[in-house]
Amino acid sequence: MDRLNKYSIPFAGLAKGSHQYEFDIDDKFFESFENSVIKKARVHIDLDFNKSETVLTLTFRMVGSLNMNCDRCLEDFDMPIDTTEIMLVKFGEPGVGETDDIIVISHSDSHLDIAQHIYDYLSLQVPMRVVHPDDESGNPTCDPEFIAKLNEIKEESPEGPVDPRWEALKKLGFNEN
Repeated sequence: MDRLNKYSIPFAGLAKGSHQYEFDIDDKFFESFENSVIKKARVHIDLDFNKSETVLTLTFRMVGSLNMNCDRCLEDFDMPIDTTEIMLVKFGEPGVGETDDIIVISHSDSHLDIAQHIYDYLSLQVPMRVVHPDDESGNPTCDPEFIAKLNEIKEESPEGPVDPRWEALKKLGFNEN
């Protein structure tokens, strides 16, 4: 985890006000996290670290791309990301009063480790179903040969008999009023 040390911000000696940090995230960052969905990435992060008497406000501006594997054609592609996330850090008893966007740390803490938060924010950018984006006409931009082969297999597969249990369920239908 030594490579994540640069994501630890010493805030105890910082003056009140806004402080700027920049980070470049690449493949090595994600190697530090076990079972990461993201293996390759190029993301630039501009962090606005605003310190006040009672709260730290961190605004993460993340721009770049995550290299993902398409669930449809199995090819790799760069999925662009451009997002802004805001995290508030309060002082108090750790774990008490925390939410998704509010972290509570002890008054005795002097450093804030943001590596896990960056990882979480980037991981949340990955959709449930990762596919190549469609073109302007709404057509998939996946490998055309693979799509043709999928369509060919779909046309060749026989429908076969339908399980009678499904037919009984279809008869129930939905009443739309």
